[in-house]
Amino acid sequence: MRRIGFILFTVAVMLTLVKLGLWQLARAQEKEALSHALKHRSEQMYYSLASLPSDPRWYGLTLHGAFEHRYAVLLDNQIYRGRVGYHLLYPLKVNKDWVLVNLGWIAAPIYREQLPVLPEHHGELRVEGIIAPPSRMPTLAAPSATIEWPQRVQVIDLTLLSQQMDLPLKPWVLQIDPDNALALQQTWTPVVMGPHKHYAYAVQWFLMAMVISGLAFWWLKRTRA
Repeated sequence: MRRIGFILFTVAVMLTLVKLGLWQLARAQEKEALSHALKHRSEQMYYSLASLPSDPRWYGLTLHGAFEHRYAVLLDNQIYRGRVGYHLLYPLKVNKDWVLVNLGWIAAPIYREQLPVLPEHHGELRVEGIIAPPSRMPTLAAPSATIEWPQRVQVIDLTLLSQQMDLPLKPWVLQIDPDNALALQQTWTPVVMGPHKHYAYAVQWFLMAMVISGLAFWWLKRTRA
């Protein structure tokens, strides 16, 4: 019974490690596909919302519109050179449509209860950037029941923000081009971890599975003798 229990435990551990390795391989392939899309799509620029394809992610887009400064959004916990700050986002009105634009990083004041002084840009403006999906990172903090603007958020939930602003926001964010005159410090990156790291992690999981199988074989052979 001891040997059977050991074998079953070893098999379960090995299957878990192999699954983790396969998951890392799948993540690496996703990152490669994303890098490929970024490389080819970002080189193509669109100049109106009506001309965008059904899947507009990672294409370049140039718009003319006006910001609604009442609904400033501050994406929390953004680090630049060791300093805590926010990403500043404003809704941009383009004819009858609304697009949330990420202007970039702004430093946070020393005290948490204070908010930074936000730049405002009035009149019709030209904004270029890359179309990106909103942040998908999970958060344990529930949305505040009290809506105050500027609003400090942990993730960009466009459905919720659209309801709070009472504006029909597009289901993506326009990440402003660093060369745009309105851009703040740019720290946004579409690929946080490249595919090579996922491949390295996959190799580690597979090696661990091989080591455990070797040790298990050695132990079984030793106990049989």
